[in-house]
Amino acid sequence: MSRASNRTNDSSPLLKLDGVGKLFGDFQALKPLHLELAAGEVLGLIGENGAGKSTLIKILSGVHAPDGGTILWHGLATKFASPIDALNAGIATIHQELAYFGRLSVAENMLLGETLPRHRWGGIAWQKVYTEVQRRLENFGLPIQADSEFYQLSAAQRQEVAIARALARDAKLLILDEPTASLTEPEVNRLFGHLQRLREHGVAIIYVSHRLDEIIRLTDRVAVLRDGELVGVDPTRATDVSRLVRTMVGRSLEQVYPRTRITLQWANEKLSNTSTREPVLELDRVTRVGMFRDVSLKLHAGEIVGLAGLVGAGRSELARAIFGLYEIENGTMRLRGKPWRPCSPREALNAGLVYLPEERKRQGFVMEHSVRTSIAIGFTDLLSRWGVVRPRDEASRVRRSIEAFSIRARDPEQAVGTLSGGNQQKALLARWLDRDPGVIILDEPTRGVDVGAKAEIHGLIDRLAGAGKAVLLISSDLPEVLGMSDRLLVMHGGRIVAELMGAAMTQENFIRAASGLDLANQEPGQIGN
Repeated sequence: MSRASNRTNDSSPLLKLDGVGKLFGDFQALKPLHLELAAGEVLGLIGENGAGKSTLIKILSGVHAPDGGTILWHGLATKFASPIDALNAGIATIHQELAYFGRLSVAENMLLGETLPRHRWGGIAWQKVYTEVQRRLENFGLPIQADSEFYQLSAAQRQEVAIARALARDAKLLILDEPTASLTEPEVNRLFGHLQRLREHGVAIIYVSHRLDEIIRLTDRVAVLRDGELVGVDPTRATDVSRLVRTMVGRSLEQVYPRTRITLQWANEKLSNTSTREPVLELDRVTRVGMFRDVSLKLHAGEIVGLAGLVGAGRSELARAIFGLYEIENGTMRLRGKPWRPCSPREALNAGLVYLPEERKRQGFVMEHSVRTSIAIGFTDLLSRWGVVRPRDEASRVRRSIEAFSIRARDPEQAVGTLSGGNQQKALLARWLDRDPGVIILDEPTRGVDVGAKAEIHGLIDRLAGAGKAVLLISSDLPEVLGMSDRLLVMHGGRIVAELMGAAMTQENFIRAASGLDLANQEPGQIGN
C-alpha cells in the first residue's frame, strides 16, 4: 500500500490539537499535546498500555471533554459534547470491540440513529430500508445482504459494515482502534484495500495498533505516546520498527520488583536448568480453535513464569482452559505428572490449582457482597461438616486473612465494592491463597491498583514463589512482567512465539515478538519460534 499522502490543496490541517490534555482527579492521563492531521493522511498512533491512546481517542470521539487546549476542526475551534456530536461533525470511531445488535439485520444496525423511511400510515417502509442499505454496501464494495442477521457476519465483515456506516454519514476522519486484532491475513489485506480507497478520496485516518509492521506498511506519519505524553511524531519513511520500539519504551523500570527468593535459572548448578526437574504443570500442543493453538509450556515449583502478549493474543483464554473454564480440543495437559483435563473450576481448586481472573469486578466479585462473604467463598468447603458451614470458624479464618493480606476495610461486613482497587485485589488473593494451592495463575494481578498496593502484591508473589509455589503471571504491565518473572513466554495470534530469559528479557524483544516480528540479534537464553 502506497504511503504517499493525499493532502488537499488547502494548506490548513483538517484537524489540529493545540495544547489538548485530560485530567482524571489528580491523574494526568494525557499531558497537553500539539498534533495536526491533513485530509487524506494516515497517522499511526502507538504506545504501551496506559500511554494515553484511549484517552486521546475518547476526546476526539466526544466521549471525554479536554481539560485544556483547543480542538480545531476544519480550521474552527470546536467542542464535541457527545459521540453523536463528533459523528455529525464528521469524526467516526471504529472500536476494537464493536457495538452491535446481533439479532437485528445488517440494515437495522447500519441505520441506528437515523430516521427510517415510513409509509404514509406510519409503519416502517422495510423495502426502502433494505434498498438504501444495499446501495450503501455496494458503494463500499461489500457483497453482503442488507436483510441478513448481523451475528451471522464474520469479524471482518462486521468491521467493514461499521466503516461503511460511518462513511455513509460523510465521515472525514476515521479512527480505527486495533482493527486487525481478530482478522486473518487475507482479511487484513482487504481492510487495507478499503483504507487505501478512502485516503484517495480525502478521508483522514488515525490508525491505532500494537502491530508495528502494519504501522510501517500503512501510515504517512507515526505519533508515539508514552506515559500520557506525546514524545515523538515522525514521517514513517524516516523511521523503522527498532526506532519506534525505543521511542515507545524509552524509560527504565520505575517500580522496584522484589526478588528475595533464589533465582531459579542462575542461583547454582543444581537449579540452573529447570528442564532436569519434573514440571508441576505441563502443556503439550494444547489447542482450542479460535482462542489458542499448539501451546506447549512447562511450569516448575518455585518459579514465576510470565505470560505476555498484545490484546487478543490468547493469554487469558489459555489460563481459563487450564483452570477448567474452557475445554481444550487438542493436545494434552499434565498436573504433577498426571493427566489434567478439568471439567470445572471446582476440580481445579480441589487439585490445588487456582486462577485469579483478569477482571475482578466482572469475573471475581459480586460487588454488593460483604468482604467476609467474598473471601470465605474460596474456602467454605474446607470448613463445612455434612454441608453446613461453621460460622465461628469462618469468621475467624476471614479475620486472619484480612490481617495477613493487609486488607483495609472498616469491618468484614463492609461491601467489597466499596473498597479501593488494591484492597479488592488483595481480598481476591486472600480468597484463593488461603487454600494453600501449589499452582497459582494470576491474570493482571495489579491492574487498576495504586503504587503502594502494587508493591505489596509484588512482594506477595515473590514470597509465594520463595515458598515453592508455581506461579504463572499474566500481565499487560511490561515492566511488571519483566521485573517479576524468571522466564517470559510471549504469545502472538494464539501461539507462544518466543521464550525470553536472562539478558534477552527486554522490552524491545517483547514488543518484536508480540507484534509477530522476527527477533533481531538472537541472544543466548532467547528462543524464537
